Amino acid sequence: MKTLYDQLKPDIKAALDENHEDYGTSIDYIFNKLQTINRYSELTIDDVKTLNTFSNQHLHTTTQMDLMYGDHLFTN
Repeated sequence: MKTLYDQLKPDIKAALDENHEDYGTSIDYIFNKLQTINRYSELTIDDVKTLNTFSNQHLHTTTQMDLMYGDHLFTN
């Protein structure tokens, strides 16, 4: 079964990689967590916030369904 890290959308992963130099500790944490779980529901609210923040997602364009199911971050 694929981990959430494997399911990250390419643009999300690229944005996280791009921000790694400045925010390495936070991005390493989230990458490590994503490599150990395979369901979006296993993420905490803080984990989702970290993903949105460091992948440069704009929450004003993110729908409630995106936040509920993670469709804006992960492929299914």
